[in-house]
Amino acid sequence: MSSRRLVQACFALFAVTTVLLVFGSTVRVHGAGLACPDWPLCFGVVVPELDFQVFLEWGHRALAGGVSLGFLALGATARAAGWFRSVRGWSMLYGVAAAALATQIVLGGLTVLELLAEWTVASHLVTGNTFAALLLALAHTAREADAPRARGALAASQRAMAMLLMVLVPMQLAMGGLVAGSQAGLACGATWPSCTGAPTLQGWFPTMSGLVGLQVQHRLLAYTLLVVAWANLWVQRRGSLAEVSRLVALLVTAQATLGIANVLWQLPVEVTLAHSAGAALTFQATVWQLAESVASPRREAASVASLRTAGGAA
Repeated sequence: MSSRRLVQACFALFAVTTVLLVFGSTVRVHGAGLACPDWPLCFGVVVPELDFQVFLEWGHRALAGGVSLGFLALGATARAAGWFRSVRGWSMLYGVAAAALATQIVLGGLTVLELLAEWTVASHLVTGNTFAALLLALAHTAREADAPRARGALAASQRAMAMLLMVLVPMQLAMGGLVAGSQAGLACGATWPSCTGAPTLQGWFPTMSGLVGLQVQHRLLAYTLLVVAWANLWVQRRGSLAEVSRLVALLVTAQATLGIANVLWQLPVEVTLAHSAGAALTFQATVWQLAESVASPRREAASVASLRTAGGAA
């Protein structure tokens, strides 16, 4: 397989994995997580009799199996092409992705066997998104190896903002998983921005414990993330990360809007699915921004190189 085809295969597997993440959210919002009461089989057979809920759960497992096989095929093809030896970072990224995939398979089983315990739901969500993020990092690495792009140098502040978002977005993703797994989405009722309905600071943040506290923390982190995303856009406005930082800011804003709509409209299926898909896309866009920042040269290093060139010319 040519390098170009291998790059395309990486992006294709990432796209299918993203579809799988949304499919998993579809299973959850339709209450089909235990439609197959056993694991890894479904009602003791490979292909069960299907109704709508069984189709969702079994279909999710089938697509997950396809992604696993695709990942193994990608690794075999990359090894045959010599990428594990010749492409910097490929071997490490693939190994970490393989560990994430194995963990995700185990968590998928535990989610069923532990009867949708909130820790399994949240862990399954975070690990699935982490696996997709590692696929995106593999795709980025493959593209750079196939056709390196020239990038402008970045200042330390630009790199720091990209890293800060890479901390906050997974935290919010995990918090969202806990909210979903514990069914705390309406712990504050159908009220926003106040949690109790009272237009006071105590009404906004009545407690930090229990299901209400979990919902309040989720909202507080969302506000923080919204501010940081737009601050990141301002910091990156003239650098090589301008476009991806704009995408991140827009996705974070859309996520905040969908989160508010989820509360005010009391968790309609369509909005909940859009919110879940948006969370995955926001995480992946943040990963892409970080990958671009790592691939960009440091501005300080570029300045030193310019001084050396000028001194040599003199």
